[in-house]
Amino acid sequence: MTSTLPAEYDGVFRFTNFTNEDFKAKWANIEYTFPAMKTTPMIIPSATPEEVQSIRKKFAKELATVEWYKTPKFVGMNTLTPGGTPALYTDSDLAPFIQKCLEPLPVAQAKVKVLPKSFDEKNMRQDEEGKPVTRVLKGKESLMQEASAAIE
Repeated sequence: MTSTLPAEYDGVFRFTNFTNEDFKAKWANIEYTFPAMKTTPMIIPSATPEEVQSIRKKFAKELATVEWYKTPKFVGMNTLTPGGTPALYTDSDLAPFIQKCLEPLPVAQAKVKVLPKSFDEKNMRQDEEGKPVTRVLKGKESLMQEASAAIE
């Protein structure tokens, strides 16, 4: 089996925020804040090393896109585009920024914030008063326990 991990991989993937602003990115309902001008280890216990590598690439592309929109090339393209159509970028436009996400800077820790799960009551069946017919389970409640209690 061939490994997809880089030869220099030491067990921890790192993400570099090369900008002057903290960078926030989301994955699996968790928000990560990468401090400005720092390199942070990416520790995601629920993900395999290959998955962490993919997540790191996703974050790098997001940061690269944000930074590309600040470039003179983007500003120039936007002034030439009639009707306010956003200028498009290519992978080669983003490549220098993505590469910067892999270059080391002083090490820091990313802040991690678990985000509340969104709940869309509009998609649930509702009674005449507009309230959800199905009760939302909380914590460690079980539908099986609810059904057993209803039968007894």
